[in-house]
Amino acid sequence: MRIVLFDIDGTLLLSGGAGLRALNRAWEEIFGHPGAMNDIRPDGMTDGAIIAEMGRRRMGRPPTAEEEGLVEKLYLRYLEDELPRSEGYRLMPGVTELLKRLSGEEDLLLGLVTGNFEPASRLKLRRGALEGFFRFGGYATDSFDRMELTRIGIERGRALAGAPVPDRAVFLVGDTVHDVRCGRASGARVVAVATGSTPAETLRAEGPEHVLPDLTDTERVAGILRG
Repeated sequence: MRIVLFDIDGTLLLSGGAGLRALNRAWEEIFGHPGAMNDIRPDGMTDGAIIAEMGRRRMGRPPTAEEEGLVEKLYLRYLEDELPRSEGYRLMPGVTELLKRLSGEEDLLLGLVTGNFEPASRLKLRRGALEGFFRFGGYATDSFDRMELTRIGIERGRALAGAPVPDRAVFLVGDTVHDVRCGRASGARVVAVATGSTPAETLRAEGPEHVLPDLTDTERVAGILRG
């Protein structure tokens, strides 16, 4: 068996700013601060870490557990509202074709490793008709630490496999240096794609097995993921 884990934002899709707008709406409703995300770059951060950073920037402290729970609840509500009308929402090139190709391989399990809360992941994937491709994952719901949620995602895949899956048969596909670092530290073979905001040369410097401009060459990517 092989396990292939995908990041979401910048790798599978772009939400067109829907997540940012939903966070801004949630924060303003609770704390009265408009534009709370204006100077925060969320690339590679988990949703929980983003909310904590919003607190530090706007209140001089991280939110309490109760405040964080309120922000998360409202964020998910507003994300569900923002996604369907986000004009900038789009799937990354080649994604649907690749996932259809990979889902037909009986010895392969498709999963997610993402900084999104699990419900946010489902909402983002659902708009692009991608939700049904993935059986498991590691999410910000599991941990605010990206390294830890990566390990959780891999272990969930191994549990589903029902047989030992060596590190050489675990692949992680992502678009940031955080994806590369976490994948390598977890023993996975990393395929970096330059479809997000990180240039290919920056990704290459982190030492992934492969750096691709995008996922449009379905057969080439499928061959890489066969090892």
